[in-house]
Amino acid sequence: MAALISAIVLFSTIEIVSKNIAGKCNIDSYMMVFLRFFGTGLVLLSLGLPGYLRKGGTLGLHDWKNFIMNGLIGITISLSFFHIAINMFANASSSAVVFSANAVFAIVIARFMNHEPWAAHKWAALILALGGISLFIFEKGTPTVEALKAILVMSIAALGFAFSVCLTRKVVNKYGATFFMGISSLLGSLFILPMALARLEGNLADEILKAWPELLYIVLIGTALAYLLYYIGLKRISAFVASMAFFLKPGLACILAWMIRGEKMNPWTFSGTLVVFMALCLTLINNRK
Repeated sequence: MAALISAIVLFSTIEIVSKNIAGKCNIDSYMMVFLRFFGTGLVLLSLGLPGYLRKGGTLGLHDWKNFIMNGLIGITISLSFFHIAINMFANASSSAVVFSANAVFAIVIARFMNHEPWAAHKWAALILALGGISLFIFEKGTPTVEALKAILVMSIAALGFAFSVCLTRKVVNKYGATFFMGISSLLGSLFILPMALARLEGNLADEILKAWPELLYIVLIGTALAYLLYYIGLKRISAFVASMAFFLKPGLACILAWMIRGEKMNPWTFSGTLVVFMALCLTLINNRK
């Protein structure tokens, strides 16, 4: 749980730093995903591959299927929609709250992929969470089509992430967190590279130099270290609880967005965050029992 919560604290900074990067330079969402996960893949694979080989680990067709599925769905598709949605929301904190809905999808996927049982308190928590997230359509004070589109795009990202969480929970003990995330990240970044290059405008090197400290933070701290800690937690925590722990992210992101970016919440988004946090408390209390 300590590793899991530490990871979520770091994940909570991604939307805020991404907004800061967008204000400094012009890096397309697809290129951002490539930069994040190509760097993360190299770092984690260099740490995890030697240990995997020392233990006599081999790679067959089934292993590559796991890596490709996690890289394609959990990174290429999910994280592309994630970065697109961040730019669609007015506030960084709003995107963080909606992304935490990945637990809504995880409870269904984990039932079949991880054989985790359904329970009344899980459904109650998810209904609460959905109710809280729906309030973010009032992000600008009144319902807007832009907010609805942003919610739908971020929901696709959350669905892909939930699948990745459940798949990882199923296989991570076989490969180790560092090796599995490293190779998945590298594959995911390579899958998205053609799209990133096709949409490339201007001089990428110049754009990177405009915000290199923030980009370095996102790659090494917000992605590589955060995913490593999250996958370490997944080795001992159920996929459902790991996803529900993401409901800590909205509150943290709102506080950080207020402190760093001066973002303000209206009564609707504040109430939505509070309801989502109540859903998390319900899950953790029942899990503790």
